[in-house]
Amino acid sequence: MGVAPAVVDSAGDVPQGSPVDLRAVFVHDDPRFVHLLIDLGDTVTVQGMPGTVEIVLDADGDGGTGEPHGGVAGADLAIVLSRQGDPVADVYGAGVGVCWIDESGVGDIESASTVGLLVSPTYSSDRFEVRLDRLRLRDRLAERSDGAGAVEERTARPAVVAGRVLRVRLRYLRAGAVVDETPVFTHTLATAPGEAPPLLDADAVARTPNTLRVVAWNVSDGNFRDRPEPFRRVLAALEPDVVLLDEVYADVALADLSRFSQGLGPVNESSWNWWLAAGGGRQRTAVGARGLELRGETALARVDHPPGALDQWLREVGDEPESPRMPPPSRLARAEAAGGLSTTGAWVTVEGHPVLFVPVDLQSAGYDGSPRDRLRELQAQTLNQAIAAVLADRPDAGLVIGGDLNVVGSARPLEVLRSGLGVTGGDLSIARLERLRDRSLATWRSTRAGDPFSPGRLDYVLYRGTVLCIERAFIFDAADLSRAALAQLGVRESDTLQSDHLPLVVDFTLR
Repeated sequence: MGVAPAVVDSAGDVPQGSPVDLRAVFVHDDPRFVHLLIDLGDTVTVQGMPGTVEIVLDADGDGGTGEPHGGVAGADLAIVLSRQGDPVADVYGAGVGVCWIDESGVGDIESASTVGLLVSPTYSSDRFEVRLDRLRLRDRLAERSDGAGAVEERTARPAVVAGRVLRVRLRYLRAGAVVDETPVFTHTLATAPGEAPPLLDADAVARTPNTLRVVAWNVSDGNFRDRPEPFRRVLAALEPDVVLLDEVYADVALADLSRFSQGLGPVNESSWNWWLAAGGGRQRTAVGARGLELRGETALARVDHPPGALDQWLREVGDEPESPRMPPPSRLARAEAAGGLSTTGAWVTVEGHPVLFVPVDLQSAGYDGSPRDRLRELQAQTLNQAIAAVLADRPDAGLVIGGDLNVVGSARPLEVLRSGLGVTGGDLSIARLERLRDRSLATWRSTRAGDPFSPGRLDYVLYRGTVLCIERAFIFDAADLSRAALAQLGVRESDTLQSDHLPLVVDFTLR
C-alpha cells in the first residue's frame, strides 16, 4: 500500500495461547480521516474477542494537554476495541468505543460516533482498519478543553492540523492486565483537515440507462409495517426494477405489499408483482418486481435445515448462553426449527433470460466460533444447497442473493453461501458497494444513541458474474443529498433512518 509501518512490535512476546500478539501498525492521513491499519498477529473478531485492544492517543500533539496513560504523555483519549463490561473479567468483549482522559483519569466509554470511529472489517481477521474523523476529533477535543465555546475559536485550535505529531501506543489487556504493548510511536500529519464533500444532487443516484436496477434493503422489522411512508419515498426515488426485502415483519401480507407498491410515485407507474416467504419466523423476506414477469420459486418458499442438522449443531456448541443477555442455543434451535430460514426466492424474466433473486437474513450477533456464528454458517450451508438444487436444471440462469448476512463473527458464512454457485461451479461474485460521500463500505450504522458497535458492512449482494455485469453500485443514504435533491426526489433526510441498515443499489446488465 506504499506506507511504511509506524511501529513494529516483536512477535512471540506474549504468553502461549494469547489470541493477540501485536505486530505492525501503519498510519496514514487524508484531509478527512486518520487511518490506522493494525496487525494483531492472529485471527480475532476485533469487536468481540477475549480482552481488549486499546489505542492510546495524544491526538493534538501537545504533551501539555491530556494526562499520562499507558506510557503516553499527554494522552487525550483511548480507543477501545472489544469493550468489556467488567475490565477484570476474562470474557469476550462486545463493541468498540472511546474513553477520554483528563486529570480525573480515564472516563467512561462513549460510542464510536463521538469521533466518527469506524472499524473494518466486522468479521474476524488478523488486520483491521481503524478510521477517525479529523473534524469530529478536533471539535471534541476543543469542547473538552474550553467548553462548547464559539465555533470560530474551536476551529482555530491547532489540534489535528498538518504538521502536528500524533503520539500513539497500542496495548492488549486481558482480565485487567497488560499482555502486550507496542513502543510509543509517532505520526506527523501530512495533510490539512478538510471539510466533507458537498452534498449530492439528484443525478448522483440516478439509475444507469438501459440497466436492471436492484435494491436490497433490510427494512428493520416493525418500522416497515408501522411507518411505510419513508420506505415508499426512498424506493420511489431510487426507481428499482427489482426489490429484495429482509426483516419484513411476520404479519405483513401480500396484500400489504401490493398496497405499499401502489404508492411508489409517478415514476413507478408500471404494476408491481410480489413474492413473500412462507418461512422465516418473525422476520420474513420478499421479492418485488416492477413491470417484469415474476414467479415465486416454490422450492424456496420455505427453507428448512436437513433433518438432524440443528440437533448436530446443538451437540457441537453446547447450551451455554454466549452472554448473560442472550438466550441459550436450544432456544435458537427451537425458533429456527419452527420458522425455517429467513429467505425465499423468485424468478424474474429479464430480457427473456431467467434470473433467480434470493433475499436473505442470517442470524445476528456472536464472535468467531460462537454458537451464533456457527448457526450462521449452518444457515449459509443450508441455503447454498437449496439454491444449488433449484439451479441444477437451469445451469445458465442468472442469480442474485441480497440481504443482511450479519458477518460479525467469522467470514465463513459469506464464503459458504457463495461457494460453488457460479455457472461453472465457481463462487459467486461480491458486489463492491460504497457510500457515495464517505467512501466507506458500511451498510449498517446504529440509529440509537450510545450504541457500542462501529458502523460496518453487514449487508451484501452476491451475483453470477458470468451472467450479470455491474454497471454501477452504491449504498444510499438520504442524508447525503442536498436540499434541492431531496425536494426533487421527494425524499426526506430522515427517511433512511427508519432502518439501521441502508439500501444497497446495483445497476445490472446481462452479459
